Amino acid sequence: MAALSAEPRIQPSRLLLMKIFVIPVTASVLVTQCVTSIAAEIPRLNKRVLIQRTEDAPIIDGRIAPGEWALAATVSDMQQVEPVEGEDATEKTVWYLTYDDRTLYIAGHAFDRSPEAVVARVLRQGGSLESDDAMHVIIDAFNNKRSGYSFGLNPNGVRRDAIFSTATRESDDWEGVWRGEAMRTIDGWTMEMAIPFNTLTFDPSSDTWGMNFRREIPRKDEKIAWRSRNGKVDPTVSGEVYGFRRLSQGIGLDVIPSFSSTYTNDRELDSSDNEQSPSLDISYKLTPSINALLTINTDFAATEVDNRQLDLQRFSLFFPEKRSFFLTDFDIFQFGGVPTSGGFRGGLIGVESGPNGMPFFSRRIGLSDTREPVDLIAGGKVSGRLGDYDFGTLLIRQDDYVNDDMETIDATDLFVARVSRGIFEESSLGAIVTYGDPQSNLDSSLVGVDYIYRNTRLGASRSMEGQFWVQKSDNEGVGGDDMAWNVALGFPAQRGFEGGLQVHEVQENYDPALGFANRTGVRLYSGKLGHRWLTTESRLLQRFNTEVEYKRWEFLDTGDVQTEELAFNALNFLSRAGDFTRLAYAFHKEGLLPGEQPLEDLGISIPAGEHSFERYIWFIRTARHRGLSFQMRFDDGGFFNGDRFHVRPEVEWRPNEHLYFRLRYDYNKFEFPDAEAITRLISFENDVVFNSKLSIRTIAQYDNISDDIGINTRFRYNRAAGQDFWFVLNHNMTEDPIEDRFRSVQTSAAAKIRYTFRF
Repeated sequence: MAALSAEPRIQPSRLLLMKIFVIPVTASVLVTQCVTSIAAEIPRLNKRVLIQRTEDAPIIDGRIAPGEWALAATVSDMQQVEPVEGEDATEKTVWYLTYDDRTLYIAGHAFDRSPEAVVARVLRQGGSLESDDAMHVIIDAFNNKRSGYSFGLNPNGVRRDAIFSTATRESDDWEGVWRGEAMRTIDGWTMEMAIPFNTLTFDPSSDTWGMNFRREIPRKDEKIAWRSRNGKVDPTVSGEVYGFRRLSQGIGLDVIPSFSSTYTNDRELDSSDNEQSPSLDISYKLTPSINALLTINTDFAATEVDNRQLDLQRFSLFFPEKRSFFLTDFDIFQFGGVPTSGGFRGGLIGVESGPNGMPFFSRRIGLSDTREPVDLIAGGKVSGRLGDYDFGTLLIRQDDYVNDDMETIDATDLFVARVSRGIFEESSLGAIVTYGDPQSNLDSSLVGVDYIYRNTRLGASRSMEGQFWVQKSDNEGVGGDDMAWNVALGFPAQRGFEGGLQVHEVQENYDPALGFANRTGVRLYSGKLGHRWLTTESRLLQRFNTEVEYKRWEFLDTGDVQTEELAFNALNFLSRAGDFTRLAYAFHKEGLLPGEQPLEDLGISIPAGEHSFERYIWFIRTARHRGLSFQMRFDDGGFFNGDRFHVRPEVEWRPNEHLYFRLRYDYNKFEFPDAEAITRLISFENDVVFNSKLSIRTIAQYDNISDDIGINTRFRYNRAAGQDFWFVLNHNMTEDPIEDRFRSVQTSAAAKIRYTFRF
């Protein structure tokens, strides 16, 4: 690659100074904080409770009847996580725990001195509980501080479940089979759960599980838990529940047949098509800690539509996995702490590489390069835990198809194997192997090793985390420069200084055919340093923090900059009510290679070379527990050799638990020496919820680049977890420039039924 050059619009010495100054200063401060924390180490309070077996299972109706939980273990010593960690909770919460041969039973009584103020606006199963009062239990059934499940309910009995993809990051795309009900009371609200043991994997030789309990009171922006550390409530800080004996998963067999019927009418081609698709998933517990899953003629007809994104950047867009088959035990396949969702919340502080360098990304399977569905003939997965070892294997037979270039991609076998071992108290060492390319007829494989370091025992609510990994891809016809590696270290904190550092390299020919890489031939240096203040006296302000972030992506062959950014998040305010605002200022530098044209679709040509510019950012978000809430991002300033003005307002309205509306508008105005352009992306969401089992969800999206309107409507009847009926209607329209109106292009309708038979 040739060296890049152009006249900068700001002094390059500023960015050079930050490259020389920020990372070493960050490192020195972090080391100082680490030493101080170790010196101030305090004993950890290990909470434990004895659980007793019951002979009379409670009725799961949300009502804690007199005497029904009389012999259950109780937990009530809850404390604040936010706003002030360790302080007494403002409201009392009592948890009840018992079990029988097949099921774990959990109940909770959330006392509230203002029961009429309890927030319960979500009634649709699958809806986010972020805005509502809620109670959650975290279960680490191996008590290894590295894995776990989360089960939650709001006062309407809406279930929320998740699996921890890493020890500190959970994914709510996972869906388990369990029961839960809730109801309001004169002194707050109550809930009851029944979690079958065959929904979980666990070590039958151990009588002790890790467990934690969390309650959220959004009107106070208060979170309380049994145990927490550094503002986190996850498996790493769980207490212990002991006394489990003679647990049974029955036969351990789930048979999940489904059937879908799809009709498509393509007005462009003047054609229509009908397709009926039976499919079958079989899940079998080889042991309580090992799952085997078989899928035949896998059908994704009812999968939720992706959020539309405008492809106006230099690097490939990332769309997270939403298909249920690939989400089963997907935590075991996670590698090196690389995030698997579009948002990186819960990730290691200071890490700026995002999903780049992900060795296994299941969205590459069953989808073409244009994200069109490809049939999966069959697939199998065996995953679980044996002692300190986690392992998973996946084998898929993908059918042949014709890609966008009219090339026939042969039917192919795709294979993934992953193993990791827990070492020390909280860390792990692992390896991954992949084979096969779902989007070409060439041979492809990859091997990688990773080490995740975690130490939450530094005292004073401090911890240290590290991510270290190396990978090598092997693709037919490609030799050399096919490695990728990463070193990252972070020191998160609830108050005081926090920060992190990362060095991340992806060589030019690294190409994970079953993974994701949108930047190659580059090295990243990144660092972050911040300070948090918690206020206890102010009636308005809960938290204030400030931080500086630096990242530099540079080309490996020349050392020239690809992307460089120095951001000052000068003011970050969180109010007592949960409202948040941020003011930031950023220096940018972009090194554009000949032929790279990120705004080509807008008719804007940008000269190759280095472009320096500055941007100003303001973000505000009101608390979502209110019936009407909004957020807005506003940023303005330079963009390569021109200017860009961007505003993104979003409004949510929940008049009651039966109706939900969200409108989002993303507007960009580009002004360059030789051209101007405007982009608009509009999305509208509406939920009509009849009860906690029956709902209609509509998502409409439009952008003026494709001039296309897409409407997705999903009718869902959720009789119980694992028992669903969907009717899905998709309709696409495009703007006709001649008639100056939108005309219908394609309509599809799909009906699908799925039922779980559990033995």
